[in-house]
Amino acid sequence: MSILFITGTDTDAGKTVATVLLSDFLSTNGRNFVPFKPIQTGAVLRNDSFAAPDMMTYELASGKEQLSPDYLFTTPCSPHLAASLEDAQIDINRLTQTVKKLSESYDGIVVEGAGGLYVPLTSEGYCMIDWMEELMAPVVLVARAGVGTINHTLLSIEAMKARGIRIAGLLFNDMAQYSPHIIKDNVEMIYKLSGVPVIGIIPYQKNIEETLMDSEKRKKCYEEWNYTILEEALQSGSKSITQEK
Repeated sequence: MSILFITGTDTDAGKTVATVLLSDFLSTNGRNFVPFKPIQTGAVLRNDSFAAPDMMTYELASGKEQLSPDYLFTTPCSPHLAASLEDAQIDINRLTQTVKKLSESYDGIVVEGAGGLYVPLTSEGYCMIDWMEELMAPVVLVARAGVGTINHTLLSIEAMKARGIRIAGLLFNDMAQYSPHIIKDNVEMIYKLSGVPVIGIIPYQKNIEETLMDSEKRKKCYEEWNYTILEEALQSGSKSITQEK
């Protein structure tokens, strides 16, 4: 009964792909984790009804229907605005209770956040980082592997450390086929400056959908990852919401 929270340095860092691969990686190491995205904006039409695109990405790897989000909005924007445009409001307690219930129903869940740390969930200014602090689950930070990642990643790390949020580790995503020398230096420098362990790197994929649908190609993406970092975080990380206050 465990929770692993996935956040990113920004909206397009590759959280969804990381969520799929992390779930698969945990499964290959004997932990049956289920991916879950509680809030999704930018819904798409599928079979005459709206569906969550990230959930559809999860399905590429599993080949079966996935957990639906608590909140699904059509406009691709910040959750608080998407909700407002549909005369809705995100209930944080509902999100927390859903995650708690799911954590009791499966070996564990990989919760994918929406956007980056300071994406507002409500018009009052309650942000994703506020909910992460409340959940008290270990966090995997997904970051780009190439140019610009040092600044974005270190700022995200500092923000979480200031809140006392347990960072399980870093996962870098090479989405643009950057020079191996640049990636290596970025990873080493971020570790040197932050001390946060690096789980691994998602290598560049020419066709990510094809990769996610192929179990062998998925395994190649994480064959060099450090599982011990995740195991230690899940075993001895900060308190989870499964513990009643």
